[in-house]
Amino acid sequence: MLPSEFLLSYASFNADNKPFVECQVDGKIERHELFEQDLSLEFDFSVKYCTGWVDFENRCSQICPDHATVDEKYENCLKCRDKTGFNPAFYNANSVSAQQEKINQNPHFVYLAYFAPNVIKVGISQEERGIRRLLEQGARLAIKLETFSSALIARQYEAKISKLDGIVETLPVHKKMELIKLPFDRAAGERELRQKLLEIEQKIGVSFPKSELIPCEDYFQTAGVDLSRVVLMKDYSQLVGHVRSVIGSIVITDYDGQLLAYNIKKLIGYRAQKVDGEIELDLPTEQLTLF
Repeated sequence: MLPSEFLLSYASFNADNKPFVECQVDGKIERHELFEQDLSLEFDFSVKYCTGWVDFENRCSQICPDHATVDEKYENCLKCRDKTGFNPAFYNANSVSAQQEKINQNPHFVYLAYFAPNVIKVGISQEERGIRRLLEQGARLAIKLETFSSALIARQYEAKISKLDGIVETLPVHKKMELIKLPFDRAAGERELRQKLLEIEQKIGVSFPKSELIPCEDYFQTAGVDLSRVVLMKDYSQLVGHVRSVIGSIVITDYDGQLLAYNIKKLIGYRAQKVDGEIELDLPTEQLTLF
């Protein structure tokens, strides 16, 4: 059960591939799984706080020592960003930190992630993280092409593949929220991924005999949930309802018989308070077209 007051500092999937959030309470960090939680939260958007830094040596999150405030577009203050030293776009940077250099030496794999018909993304992830990167992104299906000895080698393949038609390198969450409302046909998605893999092999002249299909959808608990009905809750300061599904950073709750979809990443860095009693929501007008 979530605490009555906290700072939401992180959201991801754990080693068992279950979605969770990290909450900062009284100088400590608590971790809570999301499935089946009954949420009734009000967030204060007036001030955004630094969410702290990550100690990669000990694999744990740390609270910002200065309890700094940050601009809306950031999650960390400059001091905590430097202490973490992580830059997912390291290949665009003029220099990388010692922490990033160490991460880059670890094995990384290249993947294709399927979100909806004709929406396929290429990316790389640390091998030791398993499929968590794919789950964090909300991929409905994926193909793991191959694991390479370092991030630098994996990035070379990612860069080549990203230049091909029909493949994107980035996909914003607001687009993903729209895409989850489309029908998901696993067989059709698998065919599209495998066809794209054949095209890639032909165009870059490299085969990936160890490629492996990953059914990410199995971890999101979407079975029996009619995602075409979801109401997209953009820019709302409340997070309410019974958690039914979690697709990447999109939390889907059942609220008074309606399905609501929130981008939980938008709430990170803000203080939350539990609200006793029912929260009255002024739902977006799009709901009127769904029934």
